[in-house]
Amino acid sequence: MNKTTLHHVTAALGLALLACACWVMAGALSDRMVQQEMTATVRAERQMAASIVDNMAQIIASDLAMSRAIPATLAQMDLMQHALLASRHYASKAPTSETERRNEWMSRPELVKVNSFLHDAQGFSGLDSVWLVNDQGLCVASSNANDETSFIGFDMSGRGYVARALLGGFIEMYGVGRLSGEPGIFIAAPVYDDDGFLVGAVIAKVSIDRLRHWVSRAGTFVTDENGVVVMAHDGRLEYEAMPNAPVTKMTVQERVDHYRREAFPDLRVARIGEQIRATEKWLPTAVADTFYAANGSATPALYDERTGLNSGLSAHIVHPLTSWPDLTRNHSRDRILVFLTMLGIVALATVIATSYSRERRLHRATRDLAEQLQAANTLLSAEARHDALTGALSRRYFLDTLRHEVELARAAGTPLSVAIADLDHFKQINDRFGHASGDRALEHFVEVCRAQLRPSDAIGRLGGEEFGLLLPQTALADAQAVLERLRKRFHHEHCAHLPEDAVLSVSIGITELAEGDATEWILSRADLALYEAKSRGRDRSEVRPADSMPSARRAENSLTGM
Repeated sequence: MNKTTLHHVTAALGLALLACACWVMAGALSDRMVQQEMTATVRAERQMAASIVDNMAQIIASDLAMSRAIPATLAQMDLMQHALLASRHYASKAPTSETERRNEWMSRPELVKVNSFLHDAQGFSGLDSVWLVNDQGLCVASSNANDETSFIGFDMSGRGYVARALLGGFIEMYGVGRLSGEPGIFIAAPVYDDDGFLVGAVIAKVSIDRLRHWVSRAGTFVTDENGVVVMAHDGRLEYEAMPNAPVTKMTVQERVDHYRREAFPDLRVARIGEQIRATEKWLPTAVADTFYAANGSATPALYDERTGLNSGLSAHIVHPLTSWPDLTRNHSRDRILVFLTMLGIVALATVIATSYSRERRLHRATRDLAEQLQAANTLLSAEARHDALTGALSRRYFLDTLRHEVELARAAGTPLSVAIADLDHFKQINDRFGHASGDRALEHFVEVCRAQLRPSDAIGRLGGEEFGLLLPQTALADAQAVLERLRKRFHHEHCAHLPEDAVLSVSIGITELAEGDATEWILSRADLALYEAKSRGRDRSEVRPADSMPSARRAENSLTGM
């Protein structure tokens, strides 16, 4: 093997090792990138899921509190207590047939009055039904007494919520109506007489259809005390049971009595973090432990619940990570991109290192040229901001400064005065003493302005012998006093660069910012004031109050001619 071949083989091996190292490092970097993105995504989604389920639990608790207030209030009323006490005298001798009991109790005046009252209370409260049950579990009055589905005369003691209420408990329980077949929340409040003896119970029902807003968000569902899904955003989940739910320990008859059905498929909500980490090694263990799947879904989800809502109900959410497919796809793509980027960086570094010594002189020359260009740009920028002759602000920069000061004055609620100054008979100075003398006169005016005005005030050359003066935080009267002193000083202070017989004077128009002023209106009013000063003999200052609106012609002239 000759030296050339050996050199080529060594170079090829070096490139291969370099590519392998880049691939390994690209894998580590892409893992880190996707871990950070996944952690941030899961944190945000977990907060969202927690917020949804918290809000859901608050709504459930609030709605049930409003619903339970009705039967609780009815249970304290003398009308209910007296009706139940009176029912003891005839309930013990009541007919055995439900129909016979119904017909007899429907004809009793005291119960007719109770039926009417319960009907009104049910309509006012938004409940679906309200019943009055005596201490034997017999329904003696109902809000729907005249309907065929009325329970008057029925023995309701077999209902779980009735049985618990007749033992003295305040009950809220999910159930399915035996006659209507409609699910709802049953609320039972025990009724005591004045001596503290239990005489019956007030039962109310709220239909599930009235409470569907509980599960308005995707992935939410509600379970009852037996672990049965009684309401879900996805209706297919309803009547499925949570893992190891108490409903699995109930007898078939108990299930039928309570839910009007026998079977309850399992709702499979299980952790899947370990299974995902088997294929996605980059996934942090702490993040993977929060991953769940519902009913075998391939997309990981976050699960959260709120129990103990004082009703046997629990709020749940299975919140899918919809960004999961994109994150996994991006991980593979990012590894390739990082690998190619690293190879490019290495190749670029090699080229730079190889060419550095040869290109050093060119680099130094380029750097010097860049510094010259930067200096030239700085000079051009300064010239763009300031008038080359007088050093005052350029017209464009003065107008930008004016707009900025207008915004500040409006925000802070402070006054702002603006003036336009024009040197009198400037053409005669140029014609008589030469343009060089005219330039000295312009310079002298700017020097007087700087000596007379504050550092925060602005002076701009608007064109020729015309200048703009900007006085922030200065009212119109104060501005006139300041600019009148400036005018007198300019007139009486001789410019050393002009002949002795050269007399200078200036006319000044002054205005102030008004509510809703546009920039051109301010300048137009100042221009009108300057026009008045010129018309009245020059070498004077005139003010234009803020309430003097400029004409359209003058506004146009101020924008185009100044």
